[in-house]
Amino acid sequence: MFIVHGHGPPTDIFSGVFLVARELRRQMSELMATEEWAIEAGFRPPCLGVIAVVAHHQPVSQREISDALGLDASDVVGVMDVLESAGIVERRRDPHDRRRHAVVLTEEGEAAAQRFLDLRAEVEERVFGGLNANERRQLTDLLARAVSQPA
Repeated sequence: MFIVHGHGPPTDIFSGVFLVARELRRQMSELMATEEWAIEAGFRPPCLGVIAVVAHHQPVSQREISDALGLDASDVVGVMDVLESAGIVERRRDPHDRRRHAVVLTEEGEAAAQRFLDLRAEVEERVFGGLNANERRQLTDLLARAVSQPA
């Protein structure tokens, strides 16, 4: 249950985090709606996460992408198909393990990854513009601590 009284700020952590996540998604969707190249390629929200993981860890296996994003392996395969068709990623056989595919960004994928970083920075500024650099760092640290706690 969300405890948000009237139109004021949320009164509990769950509601606050939910509202921030919803606003981040809304802002990113708004910006992505203007990215014709992504629309033409059939991008969907998980594409952004996959590109970010590949950019940071390449070459990376589809299993590692799945684990990093908490996505079902079959969902990653579908996203990979979209990204490969768009010329953003390539799946290559891992020379050390022929059963494994190593995923890398193409030249177009490198440009897409940079564009997503720019869009992400714009969204962060829209959503967290009222926080100074120290408050943003503190929020990031608190969120990292919260999700790293054992259940």
